Amino acid sequence: MFDKPNRVELLEIANETIRREILPHLQGKQRYAGLMVSSAIATAMREISSDLSHEPVRRVLDRFTDLYGLDKVHHPDGDGEERIQTINRNLVRDIRGGKFDEHPTGLIFTLLMEQALQRLSLSNPSFVEASKYSQPTSG
Repeated sequence: MFDKPNRVELLEIANETIRREILPHLQGKQRYAGLMVSSAIATAMREISSDLSHEPVRRVLDRFTDLYGLDKVHHPDGDGEERIQTINRNLVRDIRGGKFDEHPTGLIFTLLMEQALQRLSLSNPSFVEASKYSQPTSG
């Protein structure tokens, strides 16, 4: 837990080794497989880093709070990701039941966009940065 290199640094070393020492010697399907492994390692590094900061989870829970209220979102037990999964199941039920049909570009839109942006920031942060992504205004 407190050892050096830590888990993120170990993944960085592994990813750098793949990119510098292995990928240059691969071609075709093997190179593609190597790139997929490198991409998976980079995503895992970002997820670990975001877990340590709790920022993505907090941002999504804040949007859920805007939608459902504090008493239905924040609970002392369980971690944030578990709460998001549970609330997402309720959200799906509410969407299917038409609860947000009257205002589809209101708080529900903001919540779904925040979740998409947080997922995209982990899976493809270069896209977010390159496109200077911003949410459309809700009407």
